[in-house]
Parts: sequence; structure tokens; C-alpha cells
Amino acid sequence: MPSPTTAQQIIEDALGLTNAVGSDETLTSDEVAEGVRAFNDLLELFSTRNLAVYGQANQTFNTAIGTATYTIGTGGTWNTTRPERINDPAYSTVNGVTYPCTSMTQGEYNLIGYKAQTMTWPLRYLYVNEFPLGIVTLWPVPSAVTPVTFSIDRVLTAITSAGASISFPPGYAMVFKYKLAVMLGDSFGVDISKFPDVVATANSTFADICRANKKRVLMSYDPALGGTGGGGSALGRFLGGW
Repeated sequence: MPSPTTAQQIIEDALGLTNAVGSDETLTSDEVAEGVRAFNDLLELFSTRNLAVYGQANQTFNTAIGTATYTIGTGGTWNTTRPERINDPAYSTVNGVTYPCTSMTQGEYNLIGYKAQTMTWPLRYLYVNEFPLGIVTLWPVPSAVTPVTFSIDRVLTAITSAGASISFPPGYAMVFKYKLAVMLGDSFGVDISKFPDVVATANSTFADICRANKKRVLMSYDPALGGTGGGGSALGRFLGGW
């Protein structure tokens, strides 16, 4: 696990990459505040990109009897950080047994003929990424208090103090420094086009963490397409050795 650092250290390192601030200079309070604002903008932008965040965390919330719709976010019915997205599938737990609860689109929900249908646990959920609170709608409507567990992408927490310790997985500190160097260029009178290596590294390090966070996708296919013994078609011959 990398050693914790502070937001101010990352900001100072970022400004040093373009010589915006000399190694012997001390940032003014206004310059620190500008750096923190840019850092928070960057964290917010990362949180909107599912490959820029470093994983998901399960969060469990209780349903209420006869209630289909719940707000989710700070101060919402389900009080947590508002998720940018919820990953499929969720699951309900009843008497120690888990039951899948899969996502649906707004169109699929609209086509449900009897939306007031009740059941002990929900089978489907619709997530609408509203602001400041997201909205989760469950179907069928829970007829009991049932815990539902969702896999939610992490949201990178905003920086509240330049001196507060922060810690991220390997690679994040470097991408933050280079991205901030690019973002802060105009504010500190730097022509960032004169630092192509900094721009290139900002892009390549961002791509690196996206690759590291990429989820493995398993391919499946209908065996009928392959013919008997995998030799009945070009697809079957291609997959036969796997």
C-alpha cells in the first residue's frame, strides 16, 4: 500500500512539473485554494468514468413495507454517497438465502403492467442518476423489510483540506500530479503546449489506471453454432482449441 501523502504535496509536485512554482517558492493561500479546487474538479471527473475509479463496494440497505421508490445519497432514504452508477446484479437476502435483483431500464419499467405487484423481495431495480439524490425503484414492491445489497462504484472523495492525508492505490498519485499540471497551467500562466512530455504522461498514466481497473469480460457462445465437436463451422474450429 503506498504511503499516504497530502493534497498540497501533490499540488506542489504538479506545479513543479511545468516550473509554475520554483522549488524554493512557497505557495500562497490563494494558490493552494486554486490547487484544491482543481484537484476536486479532477476527482469529480474521475468519479464519472467507471474505469477511472478503482473498484466497487457492496452496500446494503433495508426496504420498507409497501414502498417501491427510495432516494439514495447524502440525506436520502438510503443515506450514503450518491452513486454515479450501480452495477448489476444486486441481491436480496431472506432467511440467509440470497436472491438476484437485476437492473432494468426506464423503458422496461414503463412496460410493467401491474407496478403495484408485491413480493417479499424485489426481483428488479431501476436506478435513475438524479441530482442531488439518486432514485432507486424496486419491483415487485417489497411486502417485508428486506436487505438489498448493491454493488456501487466508488466515488473519489473530495479534498476538504490541503493538509489532510490522502491515500490511493498505486499509480493514482502520479496521474493526479500530471493531470493537475495540465489543468493548472492557465491559472499559473504556463503555456502547457511547451510541455508535451507532461501532457503525454498525463494521458498515458490515466490510460494505465483505466487498464488496471478494467473488468474481465468472459465470452460465451451457443454450442450449436460450433457444430459437433467444434468442427462444424469456422467459429467452431476457432474455438475448438480453447
